[in-house]
Amino acid sequence: MDDGIEQDTEVEGVIESFVNPSTFPHIVTLIFSTAILYLMMKTKLFGMDELGSIIFLSLAITYILAAIINPSKIGKFLLNVNHDHAGIFNFQYWVMSAKVMSVIALTCLTLTMLLVSQLGENRSNVVFFMSSIFLLMSIGQAISITAGGINYSNGRKLKSRESKTGRLATLSRTMVIILIFSPLVWWYYYTSGQNAQEITYVNLNWFLQVVFIICMGFIVILADKITGEKRRSESIDGRAADRFMMFIIATCCWHLFSAWRRNPFIQNPNENAILVEEGFLMAITIILAVWSISNRGKKKGWRVFQGQSAIFWGVAFGYTYGGSVASLSSISGGYLDMVSITALGHLITAFSIIVMLPLSIGLVGIVKKIETGSKEKFEKISKIYNPENGVEKKNNSDDEDIVELLD
Repeated sequence: MDDGIEQDTEVEGVIESFVNPSTFPHIVTLIFSTAILYLMMKTKLFGMDELGSIIFLSLAITYILAAIINPSKIGKFLLNVNHDHAGIFNFQYWVMSAKVMSVIALTCLTLTMLLVSQLGENRSNVVFFMSSIFLLMSIGQAISITAGGINYSNGRKLKSRESKTGRLATLSRTMVIILIFSPLVWWYYYTSGQNAQEITYVNLNWFLQVVFIICMGFIVILADKITGEKRRSESIDGRAADRFMMFIIATCCWHLFSAWRRNPFIQNPNENAILVEEGFLMAITIILAVWSISNRGKKKGWRVFQGQSAIFWGVAFGYTYGGSVASLSSISGGYLDMVSITALGHLITAFSIIVMLPLSIGLVGIVKKIETGSKEKFEKISKIYNPENGVEKKNNSDDEDIVELLD
């Protein structure tokens, strides 16, 4: 029970770090600067199609440096807003925030000028570099989600319990996923405003929806099959492994659904709405990444991955991801918009999550050997050191001595 309370406290601590007044300026700047830079790169305003990628890279490097120096005294002085628990609705707070953000802006400007001067005519290489990072960031998002699920599952109280396996359990899990996502698939089709089109198109759309739902069911069956042996192991908490597997399946299906509703057969979603949605999803990913980084830093005793430094690592992650999306859109000449790019990212993330599942399931619910084998060890010890056997053996030897004396 204490482990569960401690785990919940850690989650609340990470969330509080994001809404903490000392962190607030960095989060707000991340949201607005990413949106503005993306729009400027898309419209190629002031040559930002190349320069924007360099600025994104400089911002990411700046926050990596901030995370490294933050534990020091000079880092705390330069990078932390001393709000004195007065909140954000006062003039002094914004003055202190401006001081902190000016340090970030000056560092970013210096790095940008340095990169521009050193690269010269090869500035376009940064655009290709940031675009290639998109693949790594999508995989990194899958790793972040998986690591967050592992940390949460292992933070709860674990004990030896059998996993729910068999055809009935698999069927139940499949029905849960289908019942959750079928209404969502239907709803987005219903609200797409395309119901009045010709009957051939409508039939094709319904057919594709049914195929998509069936594919989700096959994902559940596949995940259940490739993890069944590890979930049945005696050394793990089978129920914890079951919950983790369902979390991974649901997350994978959600990413597939996000990619699905961006296809031309459903609707043409508003790019601004997609930008808001992706910002929300990225915020969740950053929180999970910061949580994982904080836990690892706490276990290893690395101060650069704890507290405010972990937030800076998360912000650097956000700028890198935002820069990769903007660069990929820029390098495609507008052929790939936000909708297409994010759909591709969701597909990569969903595929990566499932591929990692056979490995990640083995890291969940591990019960200590001393706990799982305590009963057997107690029985063995009881047989060896049984007091009654010892007394019986002693009495027999005494009787033999008496007989010898009488003889």
